[in-house]
Amino acid sequence: MHADEGVQRQRIHIDREADVYNAAMLVYALVQQAGARTLLATEAATVVSELGMNIVKYAGRGSMTVSLQTSPRAYVEVLAEDRGPGIADLALALTESYSSRGTLGLGLPGVRRMSDQFDIRSEAAAGTRVRARRWLQDAPPSTAERTGPALPDSPAAIRQPGTPAGWQYGQARRPCYGEIVSGDGCVLQAVPHGTVFGILDVLGHGAEAHRLARHCERWLAANAHADVVGLAEGLHAEVRGSIGLALTLVFVDAQSRQAVVTGVGNTRLFCLRVPGLCIDAQPGIVGGNNMPRLRPTRVQITPQDTLLLTTDGINERLTVEQLLPLRHHGVQHVAQQVLREHGKDHDDATCMVLRCPP
Repeated sequence: MHADEGVQRQRIHIDREADVYNAAMLVYALVQQAGARTLLATEAATVVSELGMNIVKYAGRGSMTVSLQTSPRAYVEVLAEDRGPGIADLALALTESYSSRGTLGLGLPGVRRMSDQFDIRSEAAAGTRVRARRWLQDAPPSTAERTGPALPDSPAAIRQPGTPAGWQYGQARRPCYGEIVSGDGCVLQAVPHGTVFGILDVLGHGAEAHRLARHCERWLAANAHADVVGLAEGLHAEVRGSIGLALTLVFVDAQSRQAVVTGVGNTRLFCLRVPGLCIDAQPGIVGGNNMPRLRPTRVQITPQDTLLLTTDGINERLTVEQLLPLRHHGVQHVAQQVLREHGKDHDDATCMVLRCPP
């Protein structure tokens, strides 16, 4: 993790549409959890989508660096970089009548309109670098702030709001092929004496599953507490009669580092250490008629353990032994690699990763 004067950064490799979707979902969640209006979160995700799809379509590969600052003035910034052919006519690309093929149709002019600070550099055969910053408050920043220096280009992991002190967090998800939204979800919430985190998978996919997943995320964040069995049962009562979902929830005590794990359905928790551990959720459906009596599992977390949660969009045959070689890699890299190598195209797929500090 890298934090410079309160700025937290995460770099995401981009070479396919799924990477762009993951980056957009990450930005949307970060902006919302920073307390900004939903409109700002949507616009920030749109900026990521536009810039990311430009990388995929015109350069083939590149990177996006997401920066988040919560004080003294909150902002989200996206830095998109590639070493593609460059933009032949930058002035034309920035005209209002110009948009990128295959994106949302807003193009660079739309990105510039949705940004409080925007700059672009492009050279033939050397690539393109676009920086777009959006302030998260309604009030405009002062002139001095608006003309401040560019941020460093050597980012590390963003500390997601709710992440325990010293822990690292990463997440990657993508929707079912043919869909533009996902019915999977994640929760990461600080509570008295520790942290609750988890993963959920609404049955089916598409818009209905997406709406229920977002409702469950909000409900879990608002009602989180150390009793994860009671929390899961509370969510069951909240969504009873819906299409239902699978769920794994974990509470980690800040002092003892003991984890309490409970789950229902086809979600799993892997603990990457030697020997490794995999905890499958109990059969059943949260919100359905076959909600089981929950039996929590207790696990002692040791320094630098990597905890990895998956929905059933990740191959169910995946074993902890296959994952162990990843335990020393960066958490966002782990999440993205698991999604790429083991994710199913025909289902929503999500991988969430947390690593305990030394």
